[in-house]
Amino acid sequence: MKSKPSPLKSVPALKAAAQRALQSGYFKDAIASLKDLLKQERRQESEDLLAEAYLGRARELAGKSMFQEAAMLWENHAGLRPGTPLSGEYLTWLLKAGQMGKLGQALAAVPDDFAASGPGRRLVEAVALLALENDKLLNALPSEHAIVRQQPLLRNALAAYAERRDAEAEECLRQVSSRSPYRNLRTLLKGLLAVESDPAGASELLGRIDPDSACRNLAAALREQVTTPAPDVAAYLKLPPKLRAVVDKLKGYGKKELGLLRDIQNAAQAKGARPLLEAVLRHRAELGEAESRRFCLAALADSPEAIPLYERAFGKLTPFEQCRIKALHGEEILDYPEASRYWQECIALLKNAPQGRDEPLTQALIFRHVADLAEKEFPELAIACLEQSLELDPDDKPAYLRLIGLLEQFDDAKAALSWLDRAVKRYPRDPEVLLPAMRAAQRRKAFKKVANYAKTLLEIDPINSDARRFLLEAHLGHARKQLKARRTDLAEAELTAARKLDPQRRSAALLWLEGLSAFWQADNERCRNLWQEAWTAAGGGAAAWFQWAMEVLAADMPLKGSDSLVQGLDKEHSADKAELMALVKLLGLYRGEGRQNLSQALHKLAPMLKRSFKQAELSEDDFFGLCQGFAAAGQYELLAECAKQGARRCRYTPVFAYFEVYAKCRGDAGRLLPMDGLRLQMNLDQAHQAGDRRTAALIDQFLRKHEESLQPDFHEAFPDGLDGLDEEAAERFAERIEELDRLSPEERAKELLGDYPPEQLEKLSEKDALGLILDKLLGGLGVDASRILGGLPLPGRGKKSKNTKKS
Repeated sequence: MKSKPSPLKSVPALKAAAQRALQSGYFKDAIASLKDLLKQERRQESEDLLAEAYLGRARELAGKSMFQEAAMLWENHAGLRPGTPLSGEYLTWLLKAGQMGKLGQALAAVPDDFAASGPGRRLVEAVALLALENDKLLNALPSEHAIVRQQPLLRNALAAYAERRDAEAEECLRQVSSRSPYRNLRTLLKGLLAVESDPAGASELLGRIDPDSACRNLAAALREQVTTPAPDVAAYLKLPPKLRAVVDKLKGYGKKELGLLRDIQNAAQAKGARPLLEAVLRHRAELGEAESRRFCLAALADSPEAIPLYERAFGKLTPFEQCRIKALHGEEILDYPEASRYWQECIALLKNAPQGRDEPLTQALIFRHVADLAEKEFPELAIACLEQSLELDPDDKPAYLRLIGLLEQFDDAKAALSWLDRAVKRYPRDPEVLLPAMRAAQRRKAFKKVANYAKTLLEIDPINSDARRFLLEAHLGHARKQLKARRTDLAEAELTAARKLDPQRRSAALLWLEGLSAFWQADNERCRNLWQEAWTAAGGGAAAWFQWAMEVLAADMPLKGSDSLVQGLDKEHSADKAELMALVKLLGLYRGEGRQNLSQALHKLAPMLKRSFKQAELSEDDFFGLCQGFAAAGQYELLAECAKQGARRCRYTPVFAYFEVYAKCRGDAGRLLPMDGLRLQMNLDQAHQAGDRRTAALIDQFLRKHEESLQPDFHEAFPDGLDGLDEEAAERFAERIEELDRLSPEERAKELLGDYPPEQLEKLSEKDALGLILDKLLGGLGVDASRILGGLPLPGRGKKSKNTKKS
């Protein structure tokens, strides 16, 4: 029995279903609904929707590589919209579907603007290349089309090139126009024709091919491989088989060469350098004896165990070469102590060599190389190596600069100055040496030297801004000295010289000193005017007042008295963000110059600054910058307050916990208390979890310094009085101390204080904490810790305080 056909849906229902399907991207369902709708009601609106559905479905099928079906649906779409121009995607689908006849007919109707566009050019070029072998496609194009007219020329050129009739090939290529669809193929063939006679010219021609051309991959492969004397093996092995075959033919590779490339490919995929070294040794006749020897010698750094293999092929290595290879291997496996040991052996071998063969320059180079390796982890070793390298080779300017920089980092000013003097004598007119010399002289307040260096530098480079600045500062430094000695006439001479270097009067320091000179000459009105000008030049606010105070104190004058001539700050003044940052910048500048009286000048500003930390709109980065500035300047009271406010205002606090502890220790890691060490360790863990490398580095460095202050003799921190222990107890006590010596600071604190609740530990003084530690160490040894400490009070022991109430 036949099933009844389903009843037709109403027009409104079909419209709604089609709209829903289109909006949801169900183009197949939309087509079915719209066809049913058009059977019942023929309207332009429905036809437009159907055309849209056909196009969507065509793209959907093209995404599934069903190009023939996609092209048919696009034709249905165009049939519903007369006048629809040919699209690039439709032509591409025809090309990929292999419908060459249709493609040729469609291409003949392509408008000029599409043919001139990027997608149009790529499509026409692809069709032109296919037409070289596909007559069906060629016959579908009109006879006047550029592809039809120029295809025979390119076929003849290719045939002539293959048969090495270069003149005939060049003649055919000359007839191909620069606007031809074959222009990139023409350029590629011209490059190939020039490979043997002019490799550089061939490379330049191959580089001219359009980056979006169908010929680009072949051109790139040929450019990398054909124009180089030796093959780029890595690039060669990445080529597809067909392109590799083209390169093989062009390079004339035979069985030997292809065997070599296969061996190298297999060796490159193996682990370690030894298989590659063995492959090179097998083919050293093809690669060349000298090149093979050089390569194998370099490869030994990866595989020193292959030294016997190398020596059988090329002869015995010298002891120096063997040590050098082992040193390089140590670097390769990141065993820097081992590498350093072998480099030292290399130097010893050179030192013990006969006169004339000791090669001092080679020794110096090795010392510098070891300094490179040691600089971050063992800077003391780097310093020693650089010093020895310069004794052997005193003509290496970078070594002087590196050595001076490292010595300054270690605060070894005397040694840094000594090497700086040697560098200046060796390079008296070199800007790279004169600049650090000027900085060092300025820090020592050797203003005459600063001026001499600056003048020398200005003779070499008259517009050098650093030299002009240093010369200006030298004159101002001399002026400060003279004002402090109340020699205003000599101070005026220096200020006059300084004015010539600052004709636009931008230097606030110069204006402050001119005002001071006027003050000492009892010209208060001129002093007031100059200081008002200086106040404006300094930007006003807290930074300007701080500059004024520093200049007055440097002249050995009290602030009170002359303060009536300067603008000053209101009692309720609160510094904004810009003022605070300017002040911190000045702190860094003055500290770098070695200026005195920082604390005295800041003391007057402290209440205002503490108030400003609470009121100013400061971000976490702003608080960090302020804390960093106060820490560098040694202003621990302000640092503690700034860190405290930063911790209150910001959600993330590890960095401010670090600065609070740093301020509490006054920058000395040796003063770190156990509880603060535990607090830092917890914040270090939090910083690591948050990915905050900056804070983690600061805390880690401080904890390392604390560990260094305790190492290697942890027990030396304890007082005398342990000599009363019996032999067995003393031995057990010594073992405990040695175990503690091997622990990190955080592990040691946990071992000694871990049994006590944090709320109790927070209330302990330093003496109480030390008492707890001794109590833990001496537990079970039958020793009274309070006797050893000479009455040091321990929690729960010792004498009661007078204020202790009876229970």
